[in-house]
Amino acid sequence: MDIIEIRNWFAQNLCNYLRNKEKKSLEKLLTVIEVVENGSSKTKKDIAESISLEFSLVVRKNEKLLLNQEELDSFTKEYLTKKVKAYKNFLNSLNGFEPVDSDIERNVRMARKLFDAGLYFEVHELLEELWMVEFGKYREFLQALIQIGVAYYHITNYNTRGFEHLIKNAKKLLEPYSGVLFSVNVDLLKEEELSNQTSDKVIKF
Repeated sequence: MDIIEIRNWFAQNLCNYLRNKEKKSLEKLLTVIEVVENGSSKTKKDIAESISLEFSLVVRKNEKLLLNQEELDSFTKEYLTKKVKAYKNFLNSLNGFEPVDSDIERNVRMARKLFDAGLYFEVHELLEELWMVEFGKYREFLQALIQIGVAYYHITNYNTRGFEHLIKNAKKLLEPYSGVLFSVNVDLLKEEELSNQTSDKVIKF
């Protein structure tokens, strides 16, 4: 299981939970977090079966799930440890949230929360599903927020050129918008945050 597959598995389950409060997705996330932190976990049969099929870094042995050390190189282990810490902190911060479903403002507010937690790829994953079915006047606005999330994801992979390109595109996409839109101060975002942006500074939106 490579880094991309790990990233996608975590993001898919988190977004399923954020959209619909899908209990199984949350249980899978919490179980894998426990396995990574403690080396093992005992969980319900259906959760264990799903994880063992989807997440090859975790294997079933008797009634427990164990971390598959044979598949873990040092780089993957470090990545997984950081991912688990970030997800645990984020999940602990939710405190009885309202599922975002297809509501634009709830999705944008949640995307801001993800961004503040450093979960930049997850901003993209959450908003893209909404963007794909939005053909009205907010389509470019959503696309701009997605591109901001992906830009900062590029920075985590040391892709400065990709970062600069997407920040420039995001600012252009935001040109038709002004004021406060779905909790985002668009004027501040365009004029102060994106206009003076460097890769070593994390914006607020």
